[in-house]
Amino acid sequence: MTERRRPATSLPGIAGRDETPIRLLQWASVIRRALQQRLSEGLADPRFQGLVSIVSVEVSPDEQRALVRVSVSPADRGPLAVSALRSAAAHLRHVVRDESALRHVPRLDFILDESGHRQMTVEQAIAEGLRREGIVPGPDLGSDGVEAPDDDGSEQGSDAPTDQADHT
Repeated sequence: MTERRRPATSLPGIAGRDETPIRLLQWASVIRRALQQRLSEGLADPRFQGLVSIVSVEVSPDEQRALVRVSVSPADRGPLAVSALRSAAAHLRHVVRDESALRHVPRLDFILDESGHRQMTVEQAIAEGLRREGIVPGPDLGSDGVEAPDDDGSEQGSDAPTDQADHT
């Protein structure tokens, strides 16, 4: 009995799905580029402040909705910026249609993605903990504060020559 293979038009899933058709990934990419282009120009809504960037776009399998995750910096302006985006969703949908080759643009649903802010907070806490312990990672130190090994697996000592001697 032969093993059944996945179709060539699918990739490993996004957001917990087993497979995402390439068509949906392409739609998401087109929508993301068009929205980011338009958002870089700003909106005429006073709630739309700060640096707004699109983290991801996920198109539903029935192609009726697109979930747009946005990140806003500074973080305190996030809820207002998302509110402005939700109010402008119909306009942005027309912008995507006009700037792309898509005949049908799914309904745009905007949500705030705070994962980048959480990651930055964790990294700052780790850096602060390392400073308190007296460990300051340098450019040639690994993320654990230990000097990175050479290609041969040995650690480079401070007495190792840095340059070859000039034979003149």
